[in-house]
Amino acid sequence: YSFPVFITMLPKITELIKNVQDISYSFEVTPDIAEEELDNFDLEPLFFSITWHAQTHQCINLEIAPLKLANYLRSKGKNVLLHISCTNMRRDYVNMLLTTLQDKGICNLFIILGENFDPSRSDFKSSQELIIYVRERTGNYFCIGVAGFPNCDDKLSHLKDKVDSGADFILTQAFFEHKIYERYIIKCREVCINVPIVPGIFPFETKGELAGFTDLCKVRVTNNLIKKLENISGIEVVARLINDMLEQLHVKHFHIFTLNKLPRTAKLIGKINSNIK
Repeated sequence: YSFPVFITMLPKITELIKNVQDISYSFEVTPDIAEEELDNFDLEPLFFSITWHAQTHQCINLEIAPLKLANYLRSKGKNVLLHISCTNMRRDYVNMLLTTLQDKGICNLFIILGENFDPSRSDFKSSQELIIYVRERTGNYFCIGVAGFPNCDDKLSHLKDKVDSGADFILTQAFFEHKIYERYIIKCREVCINVPIVPGIFPFETKGELAGFTDLCKVRVTNNLIKKLENISGIEVVARLINDMLEQLHVKHFHIFTLNKLPRTAKLIGKINSNIK
């Protein structure tokens, strides 16, 4: 005779960030990160965010890398934020996915449109439609995050629609000056977007890495930032950005796009801690 296993639901992201006392971090990783690397990593983030790659796994079954990593982290007692995109997403697949996540006690989703989105291959024409569907199927079980773009004022109305449809929090695209985030918060509040807005942080070391990121994400950087990089490293620039937000804007939680470079992430956090002292 085997006793039933009851899966405990881990905390929602909104609860986690609300209870931060001093400073905390979350780490975005991609599914190809080695389990050994995660096991050997000393830092304990508030949660791990796992990216979704529908063009790779095609949403054919649930034996896919993002879910395997989510299950692994979940088995270690870690909080997980799973990305899902509208790309290649059919209702039957969503139904299977949501049931599986509930069975595993995973309750945090980050819903995006996805790369190379083709409306003919998806039952959801927008991330807003997918948010509405998840809410209809599961009520308030899931804590849903969506992307925010501090450098793009023209996306605010779409963001408000997603929040009004059931999104609980926002993770921003990376930016490199705290005034950009401050201005974005003000603009969001002006249109009654009142959910938590978590700043996205991209640690870089060289001008080349910064250029690669800005080209990919179409983010502008100021001449002032480029000038700073003549005297200090990219890691120092990002550490100062976080310290400025901590001191001037009283931001307590930061979401780091690690690109699976965990030693670099540790170096950044070490630099921030030394600046605080």
